[in-house]
Amino acid sequence: MYEPMNNRQFLIAALGLGILLRFALMPFFAHVDLFSEARRVFYVLENDYLFDNGHRFVVFYIEVIFAWFSTLFINVTDGLFHLNDPTQSVSNLVDYGFFLNDPNIYRHLFFFKLPYLVFDIATALLIWKFIDKPEHRKIALLIWLFNPLTLFSTYIFGRFEVISLFFLMASALQLKYDRVFFASALFAVALLCREINLLYAPFLLIALIDFKDHWFRNVITLSCSAAIVAAIYLLPNWLINLTGGDTQLFIDPSATQPHNSLNALLSLGYYWFYPIVISLAVLAIYQWEIGARAKAERFVLSASVVLFIYFGFNVHSVHYAAWLVLFPIISMQYGKKVVLPFMALFGVWLVLWLLKTDSGVFTLFLAAPLTTDFIGMGYFPNFFRQHIATDTFTLHQAIQLMRSIFLVVMGFFAYRILKNEPDFHTKS
Repeated sequence: MYEPMNNRQFLIAALGLGILLRFALMPFFAHVDLFSEARRVFYVLENDYLFDNGHRFVVFYIEVIFAWFSTLFINVTDGLFHLNDPTQSVSNLVDYGFFLNDPNIYRHLFFFKLPYLVFDIATALLIWKFIDKPEHRKIALLIWLFNPLTLFSTYIFGRFEVISLFFLMASALQLKYDRVFFASALFAVALLCREINLLYAPFLLIALIDFKDHWFRNVITLSCSAAIVAAIYLLPNWLINLTGGDTQLFIDPSATQPHNSLNALLSLGYYWFYPIVISLAVLAIYQWEIGARAKAERFVLSASVVLFIYFGFNVHSVHYAAWLVLFPIISMQYGKKVVLPFMALFGVWLVLWLLKTDSGVFTLFLAAPLTTDFIGMGYFPNFFRQHIATDTFTLHQAIQLMRSIFLVVMGFFAYRILKNEPDFHTKS
């Protein structure tokens, strides 16, 4: 007679299958960004620099440590990763072509993605620890391990978002146990992984307020937490200056935009900016109004909705959608019903980016180690124009339609996250 798996057996089986799937993807897909990142990392190793890169400081030096380890197994002395000029570290197509035709390409790709695998599985374990109810915990783990957004972004596109997500997850876990200063420190580390995490900062600070405490104690807590975040965030520049390093090491001066991007932002140069500010302010008011709930709950719910707002108005690159996964998953701790919104997200994301793609998203670059026609239809927008589009339904119209549906899915997610679940409210 069949006996259901216990929690420990389920965890081991799910992690085992998840790791096997990742092993199958890691050696076979690439994007030019992955190669460019590897060249910067090996340049630092080759020149014995300690602290010479201020951009995404934590992610970069995690990659440096893993790259040093990988030199025990791969050869990087053949000039493939050598840079004469670090400001030209973004690969051109000629250099990238040599990389893709290297006989050790599969080994290179596997080891370049190894730090992502470690932090990916570590994040899965933290999710398992964060969620208390066994049925919710199992569903959350499966969504994290087998969702196409994380798999694509990390192991096919080859980006490092999962390292940043690990530190955000660790921060939320510390907040769950009311360790506010540890949560602040880990959040500061997440800021040094990805700049977009700054969007969460106001909601973390509001979540630290304990509405049962005296106002003076809250002021002390907020001040100390803000000081911890600021000190850790400024640490890289201090280290770089102390060691005589260069924060502009990999920045091409000729590629610097002459205009002031902040001025463009504030003057409505980016049309989506003000709607986002208004929506985030409304969200901050909502978070204040649910102040009786636990700190972690307030932060997780708000952090989930932050990116629904951001991506509702603004779409960047295909792999950025990986940021949408973590906080909605752990909102299941508070009884939020997110499985159906996730299914909708995965479907609309795939269709949107098949339509909105270029040769570097679902076709040529990603599959180059195996074939230049991975999906069997060449450049998909061309396929759409030739076989699906009509005079009244063009590719542009199809993209706008899917973009609108994507916005609807963001609203659906936000509704499920913000919907009142009285049985799951927890006190701080």
